[in-house]
Amino acid sequence: MTLNQKKIEPHRLLGIKVEGIDLVETAYYESFEFLSHDKFFIISPELRQIPSLPLIQTIQFNLKFYLAREPLLEVIRHCLIESLNKHGILKYFDTSIKEWIIVISKPELMKEVFHRTDAFQKLGKNEQKMEKAEFEFIGHDNLLYEIKEAHLRHRRISNPAFSHSWPPELFGNLAIELFEVMDKVSEKSPTLEIHHFTKKFSLDVIGLAAFGCNFGGIKGILTTRSKLEKAYDTAIDGMSDMKYVIFPILEKIPGFRRPELFNQIDYLNGVMLDIIKERKKILKFKKVNNDSDNNYDDDYDGPRDLLYYMLKAEEAQDDLKSHLTTEELLNNMKLFLTTGHETLSIALAAAIYFLGMNQECQEKAREEAIRIIGDEKKNIIPNSEQIKELKYINMVIKETLRIHPSAPITTVRRTQKDTRLGEYAIKEGAILIPEIYASHHFEESWEESHKFKPERFVDEKDTANKYFPFGSGSRICIGMNFSLAEQRVFLAMLVRKYSWKVTEPNIHKDKLQVKPALYGFAAPKNLEIDFERRY
Repeated sequence: MTLNQKKIEPHRLLGIKVEGIDLVETAYYESFEFLSHDKFFIISPELRQIPSLPLIQTIQFNLKFYLAREPLLEVIRHCLIESLNKHGILKYFDTSIKEWIIVISKPELMKEVFHRTDAFQKLGKNEQKMEKAEFEFIGHDNLLYEIKEAHLRHRRISNPAFSHSWPPELFGNLAIELFEVMDKVSEKSPTLEIHHFTKKFSLDVIGLAAFGCNFGGIKGILTTRSKLEKAYDTAIDGMSDMKYVIFPILEKIPGFRRPELFNQIDYLNGVMLDIIKERKKILKFKKVNNDSDNNYDDDYDGPRDLLYYMLKAEEAQDDLKSHLTTEELLNNMKLFLTTGHETLSIALAAAIYFLGMNQECQEKAREEAIRIIGDEKKNIIPNSEQIKELKYINMVIKETLRIHPSAPITTVRRTQKDTRLGEYAIKEGAILIPEIYASHHFEESWEESHKFKPERFVDEKDTANKYFPFGSGSRICIGMNFSLAEQRVFLAMLVRKYSWKVTEPNIHKDKLQVKPALYGFAAPKNLEIDFERRY
């Protein structure tokens, strides 16, 4: 029997569970096309010097990711980690784009790719594979998808919005609101699916921080979801459905079309566009201290949120070509909202998991929070000076992001010219993917990489050149400081308020299991935690 005979069911041969079995035949031919594809056999001398992922793992990778639609992190764990730990760099054939892909995990190679943007440029927006729902919601013209000068223009406007300090009250007041809801829900059962709660918390935080708009996520846990939250959830769920990325033609097939999704996206776009237009009307900046710093002030007494700082930074641009269009501004704000909400909720849920699995670490974090903030039997929001003293909690956050980064990989790069990467010659046009999760588990760099050990970060100099949870270089995550500020406040308040453990039995005994999510983010799957109130 040959591979071309329809009787073969590759998902069964490789032990893969497949959802949407009606798509198996189409995906089957896609997955095995590389066995007869010219590019699979014709390999340049430069590619030959790079170790290959073994054939069985290559087949498994393509089938698990494209056919079975397993979460990206699970595919990396099952198919790439072992070989990447051995070599630090690999190539494999991707059946979707029909090209050889170079994946890297060795830290020195990662750093080189991040910082040499002249040689290793992010894929342009015309090269990105984007399904219709994502295009309708976030579009191409934003900080994520633009490259070169266009990216610098977006970055110049966006940087000032993230460079100022964030008031702890922004996070603390919403944390208190969440705790009240958690207490009410736990009256029926102490077991909470914690990622559900951190998602609601992060949505409200980002909504307020970005638009000065509360989505009502926390309140919606006990009551009916707001129209705004429902529209947002519908948009995220729609963009997360991988079969529409792999088979975009489904949007044109009766029975697969999603009119309700696009109605909700239109509503959400309309609401956010109205907020921007209204803010532009009432925000009038005036220049003060006529100097070279382009220092602007205003009489506005509304929220100093991301939108405010974005508009203020844009006003400071003398060159009109440096300004963002209203559509570009809207796309960036939706990008910050979406990626910030998803990654923050994952980071918080993962930290709760690791502290639940490592009770001694949880107790150390609690002792630190009590020592610095106090042990009064009430919710206290730490101030800015107290946050700086939370050394151990900061180590917990960093170790969580090491062992379980919210984004397992970073943006794909294409080589712009013939060059070298370490000892390897790389041809112009080659595709590279820096593997953050794999790099954070690279055994040469991290002793007992699978173990949760916050003390790794006692001296940050020891980890500076091998730690990339937010990427690195000119495209480092713009929301890094915002994310860390939110996590410090939330976790410090949480360990004072509760003690907890991971519910038994659970599927997370050996590692944190994940589910398919937007952009391949490592969202926890059914993460149940037993909480006990301390006051």
